[in-house]
Amino acid sequence: MKRTTLLSALLLAALAALALAFRLPRLDARPMHPDEAVQAYKTVLLYETGDYHYDPQEHHGPSLYYLGLIPIRLLAKGDASVAGDATLRIVPALFGAGLVLLLWTLRDGLGRAASLAAALLAAVSPAMVFYSRYYIQEMLLVFFTLLTIAAGWRYVRTRRVGWALLAGLGAGLMYATKETCVIAYAAMAGALGLVWLIGRRRRAAEPAAEPLVRGRDVAGAVAVAVLVALALYTSFFTNLSGPLDSLRSYAYLVSRGHEGGVHNHPWHYYLGTLLCTVDGEWPGWWAVAHLATHPRAPVGPVWTEALILALALVGAVAAFARRGVRGADVALLRLLVFYTVLAAAIYSAIPYKTPWCMLSFLAGMILLAGVGAVALVRWARWRPLQVALAAALLAGAVHLGLEARRAAFRFAADARNPYAYAQTYPDVFRVLDRLRQLRAVAGDRLAVKIISDENYWPLPWYLRSGWNVGWWDVPPADADAPVVITTGGSLAAVEARLRGRYVQGMYGLRPGVMIIVAVRQDLWDAFMARRGSGAGASEGAGP
Repeated sequence: MKRTTLLSALLLAALAALALAFRLPRLDARPMHPDEAVQAYKTVLLYETGDYHYDPQEHHGPSLYYLGLIPIRLLAKGDASVAGDATLRIVPALFGAGLVLLLWTLRDGLGRAASLAAALLAAVSPAMVFYSRYYIQEMLLVFFTLLTIAAGWRYVRTRRVGWALLAGLGAGLMYATKETCVIAYAAMAGALGLVWLIGRRRRAAEPAAEPLVRGRDVAGAVAVAVLVALALYTSFFTNLSGPLDSLRSYAYLVSRGHEGGVHNHPWHYYLGTLLCTVDGEWPGWWAVAHLATHPRAPVGPVWTEALILALALVGAVAAFARRGVRGADVALLRLLVFYTVLAAAIYSAIPYKTPWCMLSFLAGMILLAGVGAVALVRWARWRPLQVALAAALLAGAVHLGLEARRAAFRFAADARNPYAYAQTYPDVFRVLDRLRQLRAVAGDRLAVKIISDENYWPLPWYLRSGWNVGWWDVPPADADAPVVITTGGSLAAVEARLRGRYVQGMYGLRPGVMIIVAVRQDLWDAFMARRGSGAGASEGAGP
């Protein structure tokens, strides 16, 4: 191995270690988002029963669930009842760090220096870090998308069938991960078409050359993609309706995408989130301007990944100007430009928006930003200016890392964090602690009734084993129990069915949803008596 290649490999490995340092610690410090809890619950159900049936209206593709079986087996030693948040979140965390290693396959397409710069940005991007710690499908989709692009490019470059089959594997896993992969497919197809049109004149002036692809290799790639998708959607050929259900899901997705509801945001939502948010609100321009003119004003925290967007724009210019991209494949760079723009445009045009969806085109921006960073330094020419620019860019990356650390830890469940979207409040941990304390008084069979027509997730995830819990959407005729839990919207209906005397405590579940814990008076008195005797319960004025 050449010295430069060895050095590049070592630097990339160091950046992957940096990515893991952001992604692995304290994975259970933030309570499960409702979407995470649903995915985790279905994973445990698959592990315990071996049964999985795709739901065309919710929950997305099965790859996350099958991959989640691995840490249950290895880390929870096969006991799904003790598999916690960190056990399952390690899956997206590893795929998030894997994005950094995947850039090795593009080192001679982006250029060695550009691939390392992109790897650094991928390691410290606040959005990439935050959602690598989220047990949802998005990080897997981003990884498989980049795998498909990288393997496809290497196939065109080398004509080796192995790369074609790997691209097919990536495309199949994209489909088996999330239905929105069709947006990436469309962006890829559009990007390929545009690159082909741009290069048509040059190809016409050259002597006849070998076709870029061979039909049998493409057929093999398609076969692998279809086989992988079929295997996962049919639960390894035990549920033959799965693939058809996956196609039916698009009718539901189209309807939901246009209706939007509470997730309906304007076209510039993603762009505003990445450019600047303050206190979790976007755009943050007004707040930044106010802070500049009123430096003592209580504004913050400020979040921005504008460095990545600015460098991606420079990278796009360099790709078309052919300046500062020595050692890179210009066709690949232009493909990434078109893919990123098309994917961003499609996602932005859909009214239904959640912030993690922007990862699909943010990944393309990060690759182009690596190209832009190197091009910017090369354009300077004068060595002292190049050193100054490199230092400034490194400082910008450090700032991104500080933001990522803040997002992943201090503000992980804070509404002022723009990535913590409809996030469960830490109060849910207080509810769980109180239930454990009450169970210590009442015994292991403490009966808990949870009654609400609102979304009370992630409670079913945290109370899935070892608890005597009943669940109702509407109050039953006999609503009484030692502990009754409801939400603000259902409180009046539940109180109308309660006959006993209760002590109530209120907690925040997530933005706009309160959870009410009602403890029957006799149990509360026994709990307070034990606490008064110093036998165990922690401080707390109410349930």
